[in-house]
Amino acid sequence: MLKNYTSSNSWLNFFVVASLLLMSGCSWQKKTENKSLLAQPSTITASVSSVSRPLPENYACFNVNSLLVKSWQNPEFWQAVNQLHPQLLRIPGGTESNYWDWQKGGLVNNVREAMAGYPIQFRNKDIRYSASKLEDIQVGLKETNTSPIFVLNLATSTLESQLEMLRTARDLGIPIKYIELGNELYINVPNYRRAFPTSADYAKTASEWIAAIKQEFPTAEVALIGVAAKPKDSNRRRNWLKNLLPSAMYQADAVTLHIYKGHGLDSQIEPNSSYPFFSPEEVPLILGQPFRGWHNLQNNDQLKLIPDNKQIWITEYNFFENIFGDKNQERQQRVMGSWTHGLYAVTMSLLFLEDSRVTIACNHVLTGNSRFAAIFANKGSFVNPTDENVIVERMSLSATGSTLSLLGEATSGMSEAQKINFSPSPTLVGKKNFEYPALYGWMFRNGANSQAVIINLSNQNIKINLEQLFDSSVSYQQYSENPQTLITGTDVLKLKTGKAFPEITLPAYSVTKLAEPKSISQ
Repeated sequence: MLKNYTSSNSWLNFFVVASLLLMSGCSWQKKTENKSLLAQPSTITASVSSVSRPLPENYACFNVNSLLVKSWQNPEFWQAVNQLHPQLLRIPGGTESNYWDWQKGGLVNNVREAMAGYPIQFRNKDIRYSASKLEDIQVGLKETNTSPIFVLNLATSTLESQLEMLRTARDLGIPIKYIELGNELYINVPNYRRAFPTSADYAKTASEWIAAIKQEFPTAEVALIGVAAKPKDSNRRRNWLKNLLPSAMYQADAVTLHIYKGHGLDSQIEPNSSYPFFSPEEVPLILGQPFRGWHNLQNNDQLKLIPDNKQIWITEYNFFENIFGDKNQERQQRVMGSWTHGLYAVTMSLLFLEDSRVTIACNHVLTGNSRFAAIFANKGSFVNPTDENVIVERMSLSATGSTLSLLGEATSGMSEAQKINFSPSPTLVGKKNFEYPALYGWMFRNGANSQAVIINLSNQNIKINLEQLFDSSVSYQQYSENPQTLITGTDVLKLKTGKAFPEITLPAYSVTKLAEPKSISQ
């Protein structure tokens, strides 16, 4: 369980007090440069901790909104996906999976009627779209060396139709290994209530579907929809997991969760300010939110209903803010597309490793625009709420794509994950004085091969000693940038590569991948 990080070092205590004073007493509108936050010793020692776990072969995953994939047979698209090093792709995606006609390769013909009452509507061009037939998807999966998580349509299709889809996919050579039974049907909207009036109704249907799927595809792993409900949520959400017990939960192999966390900022956006709408002093507040969210999730009573012997598939996660706005505040987007967004996403991915039940982590979403996507779909894919025209390179990586590409490469082919300790351990202060680590990282191993990913969330370069992690020189690749910089492609980032030992400097606001083709020292 993630804890509220503290330290007894005198230099660190000084830093905590000083940083609190800095954040409470400074007006960010008047500041243009970051100030030092760490009363840093000369070198910090990195070592492997006692926290270790098996690393599933298919941990790194991306959710695919198939409506946004113009062509699965495009070599440019394959190349972009391969830069991310995913093992799994979630198909056909999220909300669209509840309205998916697999034979058409797009949305069902009566989607407007079927979605009545749902707060988000598909665009007209999405309704006409039909470029994701199984034959097309099979080509893309082969060229990117990925396997699918199939999200079945329980809302507007039938069990026999979905079984026929799985049979057709199998006959095309697509592996049938991971299956989800619907997407977010716990949302309390009319069309989901019509399909499943209560969560108990979903549980009954899911139990029947699991039995039928296992009969034809006995090696497939099947996941139920889960949700970490809060006390203020609807009765439907709050009773959802409880009503999956006993039969459906015990028949399934896994439970899915979707995790989105916000920026935690309470400040007002200044009139006529330029995007992104946050200050250097607010960066620690934003980057502390993944740690606060994970801490709260681990203490969620609903989550404790998932048995220890069941997997948790996090099939959607990302930073989230109210991009639609409301009548009280016209512009809600503040952080999306900045380097801070990329650091936020990779932090979430690493934190999931702390619960060994989490065996799959699918970032939302593979391709689209800068609000969520890892890959920019086209030149106009950067969304700037100030209406400034930001041009990006088509099929280049966004902020999240850039950070997750390093993690995807580091975990590829690895079988064990081990958390990294740092001594002394510098901390930062987030929302409501929540303390979290400035340095956070994991080692990944498979026999003689070992790699590591370490993030530096502070505004200062930090030197660490590697001798307790590696036996000899390691190659490294690191991305860094000002947290307010808008990432319109990987070429915007500061990229540094080379070899290092026994020490390496981690730039401020950076992600570093380290690799050595030998086993690490214990």
